[in-house]
Amino acid sequence: MTKKSELYQIKEKEIRDSRIKETQNFIRSKSYSSLMNNHKWFRIFELIEEHQAEFELKTLLSAKIRKVKSIIELEKSSILIDNSGEFIEFLELEQITLKNTSELKYRLDELNVDFYEELDTIRIQGYRK
Repeated sequence: MTKKSELYQIKEKEIRDSRIKETQNFIRSKSYSSLMNNHKWFRIFELIEEHQAEFELKTLLSAKIRKVKSIIELEKSSILIDNSGEFIEFLELEQITLKNTSELKYRLDELNVDFYEELDTIRIQGYRK
């Protein structure tokens, strides 16, 4: 590994750590309670990968809703959804929205995941406000 790539990785880790800390502070300041854990998020994203399902994702610190066509990389506590190299920690997830199917509902029930059914979508919340 070159000196330049080492410095880049250190800087990226600092940015990621800072974002995690900011998210943790936000959660505490709003007194949110977590509905999910890393294991459940990981299993949900494995299910999404398995079915090559598109989904929408919203993080706590952003008003922006991201439309995701595919998962680039899935780790035990984070996900990469684009070529930015910026992993999103499961801790940061406010909600994801998926197309409503009977198989998805069945699999989410198997995983013991709480979800909200809307017209043609299923919404999974990360936190209770």
